[in-house]
Amino acid sequence: MTSEPAVLTEMSSYNIPRDFWDSERFDSLRRQLIPSFDLLYATGADFVGAVCRQDARILDIGAGTGLFSGLIRARLPRAVFTLLDASPEMLSKAVHRMGDGAKCSYLHGDFSKSLPEGRYDVVVSALAIHHLTHADKRALFCKIFECLTPNGLFVNVEQLAGSSSAIEQFYDRQHERHVHDMETPPEEWARGRERMKLDIPADLLTQLDWLRSAGFSEVECLAKDCRFATYAAWKR
Repeated sequence: MTSEPAVLTEMSSYNIPRDFWDSERFDSLRRQLIPSFDLLYATGADFVGAVCRQDARILDIGAGTGLFSGLIRARLPRAVFTLLDASPEMLSKAVHRMGDGAKCSYLHGDFSKSLPEGRYDVVVSALAIHHLTHADKRALFCKIFECLTPNGLFVNVEQLAGSSSAIEQFYDRQHERHVHDMETPPEEWARGRERMKLDIPADLLTQLDWLRSAGFSEVECLAKDCRFATYAAWKR
């Protein structure tokens, strides 16, 4: 029996340019452009799989092609997923990865403006929130806290700023060395540099403080490689 096609529900529009990422090249470039990609994503997915119940309700904001959700579903095959992203093209890739069916729904919209109605056991995100202004990050953390169930969990794979100009310069050199070591095509790194001009990253300790201010009682960095990290926050 074939399942019904996935429904792409429309929410509010998003202000990131539609050509910000090429959905056809997105997955193949992750390891080339992101140092410790496997460590960061796998640590987040492993943690969700270890501490959450098997049928958890999971919201993935800025879900893209479903990379993070796909890894989590491998650990929690009975979980129910909602994937929210600004790009219909990205979400079509996520549908292909996750498959159709009642355990996955797909929303097109701007997570900085509103989150889907309902309560979730887990909210996750990967390399999306750093596109927001700092004020919008803090507002989003409050919205995430409110939509989580008691004992709910937030896990974020994120691009960070250095806590000083010297550290930021070191992060940048390490990032560029990784890209060259991975033999990334120069034109792809040039596109990456252009995209990074639109980023508004914050340093790790500041973000953890914002999460505490939003109401999370416990926060922790699970993995970190210079300007990239995976962190978690609990609603106790």
